[in-house]
Amino acid sequence: MKKSIIIIIVSLGLFSISQAQVSNSEKSDLLLSVIFKLEKMRADATADIQKCESAIQKCDKTISNSGNIIKVARENRNVEAEKIASDAMARAKAAKEKNSEMKKSSEENQKRVELALATVKNEFSKSLSNPQKIKSVITNYSGRVSIQKKNGEHFTFEKNQKSFLETGDEVSTYENSSIDLQFLDGRGTMNIGPYSQVKIEEDEAGTQVMNMIKGQVNFNVEKLENYQATMEEKINAYKEDLKTVKDEFKKKMVDEYDSIKKHTKEYITKKFEVRTPACAVAVRATQFLVYNDEEKGTELIVIEGSVEMKGIKEGNTIIVNAGYKAIVTKDGILSDPKKIDLTTIERWWEK
Repeated sequence: MKKSIIIIIVSLGLFSISQAQVSNSEKSDLLLSVIFKLEKMRADATADIQKCESAIQKCDKTISNSGNIIKVARENRNVEAEKIASDAMARAKAAKEKNSEMKKSSEENQKRVELALATVKNEFSKSLSNPQKIKSVITNYSGRVSIQKKNGEHFTFEKNQKSFLETGDEVSTYENSSIDLQFLDGRGTMNIGPYSQVKIEEDEAGTQVMNMIKGQVNFNVEKLENYQATMEEKINAYKEDLKTVKDEFKKKMVDEYDSIKKHTKEYITKKFEVRTPACAVAVRATQFLVYNDEEKGTELIVIEGSVEMKGIKEGNTIIVNAGYKAIVTKDGILSDPKKIDLTTIERWWEK
């Protein structure tokens, strides 16, 4: 039995930019945000590597000290001391092996982030003179991932390929595979797990749609106020840097961001939906879960706020509030919301 799992953390709202200006600024806004996120990912990876190196050094010290104690204990025929030291050495060796593996993983992640950052920066420079609609940017991946482009092109994604997705593109993952995407002008992060299939779509009304075909996906959409604060913080830091060091790329980013801000007149609600074969979920909440099973249908659990859920077959709509769940069968028939204990839910996305 195949199961889909979706978590979405959302806060609706986005800069209001006139329609004529959206096509010219949407791509730059997305890439600006992605660059900032990748820079943070790079810093986090570097910190993880340093943390592992420090832990490995401590393990080496423990192993060395334990070896000395074992030697002395054997000379003095102190069986208890030898056992204690041997146990300490074994734990230190296991910890060293674990930290060595974590360090290797962090180093590989750092390399992927560096490559993604270089690619996105290059695309950002090109976007200033050649605007086009990019709906998502690939920032990380592992294992086998395939991309089906809207124009019919199909390929297995690798590190040297274009990491930009447009409306109509489809992503598929396989065994022990995953891929991370940035979307919704950089406010959204989508982590697609193994054996999954997601298509990036947009309806006639301009609603951004993540069509969940199968598998498991984790959505995390940053709150608007946090998104804005991060963008302002990074741009202000760049402006401070430019006072002392000449950096043409940073200047381009500052100028482009200031240009986008000039077109901001008011806030509007930008619609975003997650759709499964059984239902459409309009994002109105702060946080909720969707479990999609090919045989049983879709289960919705709302943790914070409220969600609008519409069955495909009957077309009726219900509002599910925090602390409730609702089920829609694979035929699209909705159930009434039922009260649940949120403390019993496994918060797997936080692990």
